[in-house]
Amino acid sequence: MIVEKIPQNYSLKYSDIDINIVLGNIALNNTSLKIKNKDTTQYHTDLKTESLELNGIGYWDLLFNEILTIKSLELKNPKLLYYPYKKSVSKETDVKSNDDGIKTLNIKKIAITNGSVAVMRKSADSIKMALSSYNLTILDSSLDLKSKEKMPVTYNSYELDAQEIVLDNNAFDKLKIDSVSANKEELKITNFQIIPKYGKKELSAHLKKERDYIKLNIPQIILKEFDFNLDKPRLAITATSGEIVKPNLEIYRDKLIADDLTIKPLYSKSLRNLSFDLKIDELKIKNGYISYAELVDPNKKAGKLFFDEVDATIYEISNLKKAKKTEIKVISKLMGEAPLTLNWTFDVNNSADEFTVNGSVSNLNAPVLNPFFQPNLNALAEGTLQQMYFNFYANNTVSKGEMKMKYDDFNFKILRKNSNKINKVLTTIGNIFIRKDSKEDPKDFRYGDIEAERDATKSFFNYLWINVKSGVVSTLTGNGKKE
Repeated sequence: MIVEKIPQNYSLKYSDIDINIVLGNIALNNTSLKIKNKDTTQYHTDLKTESLELNGIGYWDLLFNEILTIKSLELKNPKLLYYPYKKSVSKETDVKSNDDGIKTLNIKKIAITNGSVAVMRKSADSIKMALSSYNLTILDSSLDLKSKEKMPVTYNSYELDAQEIVLDNNAFDKLKIDSVSANKEELKITNFQIIPKYGKKELSAHLKKERDYIKLNIPQIILKEFDFNLDKPRLAITATSGEIVKPNLEIYRDKLIADDLTIKPLYSKSLRNLSFDLKIDELKIKNGYISYAELVDPNKKAGKLFFDEVDATIYEISNLKKAKKTEIKVISKLMGEAPLTLNWTFDVNNSADEFTVNGSVSNLNAPVLNPFFQPNLNALAEGTLQQMYFNFYANNTVSKGEMKMKYDDFNFKILRKNSNKINKVLTTIGNIFIRKDSKEDPKDFRYGDIEAERDATKSFFNYLWINVKSGVVSTLTGNGKKE
């Protein structure tokens, strides 16, 4: 029965077998299961186990209905090797509706202990993804072996405990996770990391066009009521709430390398075009740190901006057709001292990718920005920004809005090229156009306009920056009056 009933593209071998006919139990020891393409002789999946136990097999359904019903399936020490590049999609004309073999597999309980998984890359059969150890329990599962759907699986509940996951998906960095525990109530990820394969200078030597050096560490990620549906044409992932605890993100960009001129979609479009359905009602980021550095001159240090004490709440992360607007609320400290707020709203189903942004910065001593201004703008800032508020509306091409600022003794000192000395001529000319403070206004605010055109080859954050920059220039150099 084992030989005749399993699909023809499966090859099953074992060292010995124990059978209890009355109870419907089968135990296979030192088992090897290989799966090949239906229309070729090439195997793409290789599973070896110390033991495989099938308990409570339903004979009637197996013999007459081509349904295999099992009370429990236990796998001990399964080692799975998967070669995705060897797998091919069977031609529809080759699939017969009356193929012999099991049509449906129903299992009350699946229990896997001490398993491991390795997904191989074509190049020298190196590892693309590895899961060193996991235990998994699934209750009331059903698999339609004749379905043409990508994920013809249903289940009632599951329990997963996994350690040491590595995803080596590209030539520049890899993803590493220390542990994952998951069930329908909660998904918990410990020590999520993106680890660069090269140092900053070494990375530049491997690049032909601009690419960010990214280093990320998140000690803990939690998603409540996390679930995924596998029985639909598209994978669906849902969660009611989540937390990202103490993320630490470092971004470095070498601007001396040729620009990457590919089109960069805004986040609403990226979310809209996901290959799976996603819905997370609320996601919180707690006590994060973000730094961004740019190298524009090989003879100077990279200019750096950083934000700490980053707390954010994101409402309605979804790409469903009836999704509500996504709202993002952020508070943080710019350069460790100036309170900053940012509120950002967009509609994922808006094809023009329209969004609104408003925010504020207060109590900013301009000189704290000089580590960024000096190498990137060849200038030094002086003065105090007491309050700045900005608000603008944008789509994927243009933006328009307004800004108001309250500041005191604000000016720039322009440096000589390749020197830390002040260029007095350019500094004097430049500051002629800058109103040094906002006290001429009765309410101590000066007003300006925001207007910008997006460069689609650059990121959302570049778009955000040129809008803020537009408002600052307008406020400092214009008439300062509210239109």
